[in-house]
Amino acid sequence: MIEYINEISNENGYKRYNQYSISDSFKELIFDDYYVYNTKEYNKKELAEKLYNKNFVNKYNKDTQKEIFDLYINNEKFKEKVLFIYSIIDEEKYTQFVQKNPNIQNPNDYTITYNIVDSDGVNVNMYQLSLSDIAFVF
Repeated sequence: MIEYINEISNENGYKRYNQYSISDSFKELIFDDYYVYNTKEYNKKELAEKLYNKNFVNKYNKDTQKEIFDLYINNEKFKEKVLFIYSIIDEEKYTQFVQKNPNIQNPNDYTITYNIVDSDGVNVNMYQLSLSDIAFVF
């Protein structure tokens, strides 16, 4: 299990941190700098938006596939989750992984948990994702 904590902000002694728990199985799929998500060093916003538009907005017809737009594309919480996935999972590595592993028996062996923790000890679970969640957005 990969456990990683990275400082997001420090304002007047009040600190916030990204906290990740990533199964070892996912190690080959994540960007080398996945931990900078939500920090000043984060540089994948444009890439994430591009993938979101490619895999959702531009892929479906707003008039004939209204249900998809209502459930997913116009759903801000869904979009935030998808942009998070695109920010930490490398599309090229994911594509190679799928080609090498056409049948996964235990998708729950592939998990990512992302929390935001602060210096007061408050821990907010933002996402708990499995390979099934990630496969859905690619």
